[in-house]
Amino acid sequence: MITAAFFNQDYLMEKETIAALRRMREVRLVVVSIPDVPTGSQAEEATRALAQHDCRVLFTVNDWGLDREGIVASFCSSRAMIHVNWCGDDPFYHETFHGIPLNPVRNRIDFVTDRSYVTPLRERGMRAHFLPLASDPSIFFPREPAPAFKRRACFVGNSYNQQIFEFSKGYEAFIDSHVPFVGSLLMEFRKNPLIDLSEEVGEKIATAILPAGLTRQKAVFILKHLVSYFYRKKLIVSLCHLYADFMVFGDQWWLVDLPKEKVSTAVGYYVNLSETYQQTKVNIDVNRVVIREGLTQRIFDCLASGAFILTNAKTILPELFVTEGGAREVVMFESETHLKELINFYATHDNERAAIVRRGRQRVLAEHTYDHRIQKIFRIVSEELV
Repeated sequence: MITAAFFNQDYLMEKETIAALRRMREVRLVVVSIPDVPTGSQAEEATRALAQHDCRVLFTVNDWGLDREGIVASFCSSRAMIHVNWCGDDPFYHETFHGIPLNPVRNRIDFVTDRSYVTPLRERGMRAHFLPLASDPSIFFPREPAPAFKRRACFVGNSYNQQIFEFSKGYEAFIDSHVPFVGSLLMEFRKNPLIDLSEEVGEKIATAILPAGLTRQKAVFILKHLVSYFYRKKLIVSLCHLYADFMVFGDQWWLVDLPKEKVSTAVGYYVNLSETYQQTKVNIDVNRVVIREGLTQRIFDCLASGAFILTNAKTILPELFVTEGGAREVVMFESETHLKELINFYATHDNERAAIVRRGRQRVLAEHTYDHRIQKIFRIVSEELV
């Protein structure tokens, strides 16, 4: 039996990860509530909890719970605690926006849901591995009796408007001066989704004079996320205009671009999201384009719920699901025009849609649950650190 701690903020991924850890017979789990960027005193309090329970492993998500002063990291090093961090976003975010350097630590191992970050992390000397998101079938499963369809298609996800506002605060003039570039890069991306946004933005601002407080790392982050934001917004708004019964389930910021009858904020992730997926013939997954080799939570949760999903094409997807032929488990779209063609087809071909859903759900249950992910984490930790 090993005692492990989990730094919890009740964000996405955390409830499922905690539940999977608790299902491990050989793990005694201590859940420590702590802010995502704690103060020094909050970090000290957390380390006292780790010491009191004699924790040998610390689990974090997105480095939430690590303080600027390095109190938690120093404590883990002094006790030879294994630190496992599973990042569902940009692993350099805290370094970029909070000044918390990401440096190699002897007993730390990182997992990223976007495989494109593995190489940059390893170049820093980090132990990094690809570990995609997953689903918890105790939360996402087909309801019985099956709910009736309420709509042809929908998108579930926030607008990302608030995040863009927070990223950009204080740098509005710089961003305004790069709007034409962002627009041209968006057009280029729509033609070739495989382009490297970080590389394109980096080249553009290589000789630019940046405002005070704006590092090149932060400028690249903001501009590439702007491209991602505009791409998804344009696509979803276009679908809302095309289909009378298309709905967006997300935050209130969608109302900036959409009429109120097209937007609902009445879906709770752990409350009625699974039913919402099942009440929709064709669920749309539009990943943020800054995620180059990763999948969203939507794909796994939607399939686990026994619902159909269309997702934008990514090179990583065929490695995790069958995407072609008669055994297809997930359907990919290559462009906005292709997406609309697929919506029209699968909304009216019930048998084909149901067969894909059945195979996709079987794949999720066999290979893509949070239990599978936690088991893989322990296998890799035992190979590299124990």
